Amino acid sequence: MQYVFGYVETTIGSTCELSRGVVMSKDYIRQNEGDYPVYSSQTENNGELGKINTFAYDGEYLTWTTDGANAGTVFYRKGRFSITNVCGLINIKFKQLLPRYLFYALQTATKPYVNKGMGNAKLMSNVMETVKFKIPVIDKQIEIINILDKFDEYCNDLTKGLPAEIEARQKQYEYYRNKLLTFN
Repeated sequence: MQYVFGYVETTIGSTCELSRGVVMSKDYIRQNEGDYPVYSSQTENNGELGKINTFAYDGEYLTWTTDGANAGTVFYRKGRFSITNVCGLINIKFKQLLPRYLFYALQTATKPYVNKGMGNAKLMSNVMETVKFKIPVIDKQIEIINILDKFDEYCNDLTKGLPAEIEARQKQYEYYRNKLLTFN
């Protein structure tokens, strides 16, 4: 692949290997309880269905919800885990593509590819392979990751985002209070 204007346009199928998990019932998960998460098509609890005593994957991957109301939702996974048959796995094969960048890129790229017909939304592997996205050079990917990770942290980590927001509003309050009371 050749970069033009600092990026290359490609598809998931050209840069990644896709697979699906295996059927795991809730009874199976209860009977094999352990430390390793099992991810499914649900989006609540970060997609975690339960934890078992074995794992199928160990590393840095993306998963996506293949069907249901949240079909096409993409998750970043790092570590040891397993997935069910209604969860897709993206294993990046292109060395110049960072998993965290692809995670952010797919947040919007997958939406137009979700088939919402027949009452049950789907984004199956054969369609996921055709999802188009742009890959910038590594330095730009890192810059984008850092910005979006920081933004995500402030939006979702109450220990960092909320105190910073409270401090900013306190300074804003003091500024306007002083302006009003000095009649400037």
